[in-house]
Amino acid sequence: MTFTRYRVTDEDGTFLDEFTTNSPDFAAERINRIRAYRPNLNVTETRDN
Repeated sequence: MTFTRYRVTDEDGTFLDEFTTNSPDFAAERINRIRAYRPNLNVTETRDN
């Protein structure tokens, strides 16, 4: 199973969230919840094996 680590920061580089999942749909839902409050997000995806 391949897991992806997501690191979410705002436009200023402020750390907001970091999580690991194997479900892209879950990741999109979680990121979109943050985006509702902070629209300009930077999301870094890396393999977490």
